[in-house]
Amino acid sequence: MGWQRAAALAPACLAFWLGFTPPAQSEEAGLDPDLLALCKSADSAARRYCLSAILRHGDPDEEAKDTIREMAERDEVLREAAADAYVRLYGAAPPSPPQVPPPASARSAGDPTRVIYSPTAFTQPEGAWSFNAFELGTVSFEYGLSPNVTIGLQTALPIGAVTFGSSVRVAAPLEGGAIGFQLQGLLFAPFVGGGEPIVLVGGGPMLTLGSFDRYVNAGLLGYFVSSKKTAILIPHAGFSVRVSKSVRLGAEGYLLGAYGPTSNNEGIGKRVALVWGVRLFRERFWGDIALVYPICEGCGGLYSVLPVGIPFLNFGLGW
Repeated sequence: MGWQRAAALAPACLAFWLGFTPPAQSEEAGLDPDLLALCKSADSAARRYCLSAILRHGDPDEEAKDTIREMAERDEVLREAAADAYVRLYGAAPPSPPQVPPPASARSAGDPTRVIYSPTAFTQPEGAWSFNAFELGTVSFEYGLSPNVTIGLQTALPIGAVTFGSSVRVAAPLEGGAIGFQLQGLLFAPFVGGGEPIVLVGGGPMLTLGSFDRYVNAGLLGYFVSSKKTAILIPHAGFSVRVSKSVRLGAEGYLLGAYGPTSNNEGIGKRVALVWGVRLFRERFWGDIALVYPICEGCGGLYSVLPVGIPFLNFGLGW
């Protein structure tokens, strides 16, 4: 089959020879534009011929300098030949291409779908799972259903009650951030003491400005507690900053308001919680070490027992 391949290539080789045999011109004459076009041909034989012709003719006006540099960067077949031609023509190695850092991802940035506990408008990567264990008692699973939708399941250790919940977070990217909305339902059914089951339903919007590495987040969560006929409103705001390859710092604040016959209609701001902490993470693992500072009437006695606040711990992993 070798003679058949040679016969097939013969017309192309003849065309290159007839069309691009170096014309009888002085060394000072510019390069033929058709010759330069061959350096960008899809045919590696044409690109090789182009390099050889430029080397024979020379490039005193550096018309082919950028073209040969690009070949040395990107041409899988003639990268080394192009780099050698660049040195012979211009007396130096081609410059190294600029190093563009890869875009940050939610998984490699330490789970930016949460500040510390509050949700952000960032969603899980499509097709990815995550698991979080808060205080080693409450657990949550999340799945990236699409680039803009994350669904989740929540439960807790069955200590005196069965707890089960589900959630969905829908978000849309913005210039410099994202906006989203989360819905959540939770059932708390005691099996000790004969308590009444409690159903909690709600959610709310959130706005996140920034990137996975650093962002500010604000939102409003609203819930209705069925058995208590009580509504709960929780405005929240916070920020998170990646300070190294494996460490994030974050802080957030919550204002709690409760309205209903059993809540004394405590308006927003009667109870406040401040949370700050550090998140240590790798590609698939992360953990939060944080402190919660409740501020309310009667909360002072808590600090005689926990002077630095209530510890908040979380362990998570993704796959």
